Amino acid sequence: MSEVSDGGAAPTGAGTPPEGWEAPRERWLSTVVSPAFGPRSVLLEVAVRLLVPSVLVFSVFLLVSGHDRPGGGFAGGLVASMAFVLRYIAGGRHELAAGMPLRPNTLLAGGLLLSGITAGLPLFSGGALLEVVKHTAELPVFGKVKFASYLAFEAGVFLIVVGLVLSVVAALGARMEAEEEEARAGRRRRRARSKGGPR
Repeated sequence: MSEVSDGGAAPTGAGTPPEGWEAPRERWLSTVVSPAFGPRSVLLEVAVRLLVPSVLVFSVFLLVSGHDRPGGGFAGGLVASMAFVLRYIAGGRHELAAGMPLRPNTLLAGGLLLSGITAGLPLFSGGALLEVVKHTAELPVFGKVKFASYLAFEAGVFLIVVGLVLSVVAALGARMEAEEEEARAGRRRRRARSKGGPR
């Protein structure tokens, strides 16, 4: 009788899938470290890989269209934050760190600085606080494009919101990951004691 091997792990029982069958066999995220909240899931990783770029593009659309439509820096920042939270859920803090170019505190400080400078700059030319300065330029591909200072102010708000949400996620997630690691260590110790003791 010939046996055909499918290359996977042998099933643990009748009708039971092999252990780790849902784990991805290819790397869909930036890191290979398993998240602290449970086993890796190929479905979640593929969904995150497909959704995050679209969510970030939509957040930029909300940012630049907020001056005359619903949106702006606050709404765009919340949407962008949700993209990074998705990465955190799929891969833990290592995946979040790999996807973030800057630390959350740096984003907060940069956004506050950008918004403050944009709001106060008109005072030096005799204008009012938060006065909008507009400029129109002719670009080679895009043609006539209008630039306004409120976009820089909204970009600062965008960075503040992203930095704030990620700071909260990192603070709460670090505590939850520590508790999960303690629980895993306790389970490993109990298994080791049960294997070493009498059966």
